[in-house]
Amino acid sequence: MVYKVTALLLLLAGCCPASTSITLEDFVKLIPKWEVYPDSPHDVVGDNGAAYGHYQIHKVMVEDYNRITGSKASHTDVFDPAFGQRVAYAVLKHYAKHIKASGVTPTADHLLFIWNGGGGAWRRVENPINDKKQFNLNTYKRRATPIIINYINGKEKRRKPTERT
Repeated sequence: MVYKVTALLLLLAGCCPASTSITLEDFVKLIPKWEVYPDSPHDVVGDNGAAYGHYQIHKVMVEDYNRITGSKASHTDVFDPAFGQRVAYAVLKHYAKHIKASGVTPTADHLLFIWNGGGGAWRRVENPINDKKQFNLNTYKRRATPIIINYINGKEKRRKPTERT
């Protein structure tokens, strides 16, 4: 109960514990939890036909992945959840390096903004712009943050030694 109250207070204050306490690997594994309905088929399509698979990857992201990795993947390749996960990890890792190089520690908020808004969207975490894109990024963040917080809280509970009474 304390975790839920703390998480709620942090959300209301605009602060997310996920900002500092989730690994890139864990973040990537969570993406399908806010992108698609549970038990969605591998060939799920969203965003008016533009987003493919459990990771809801657009063609431009596959092109970005190919540029970053030197691969020649096609958009339909991301219907394979394992490949979609590799694309997400490679792209987010790439942009996390740019965030670090600018002197900023990458947070879950940065990763959420990149995933939803493109490679440069991470800058809007510290420098929001009052426009439709910012509104969409904030809406996306509100959808994903509770999932991230629940994951972190569950992970912390699993790490704590059990108390005997």
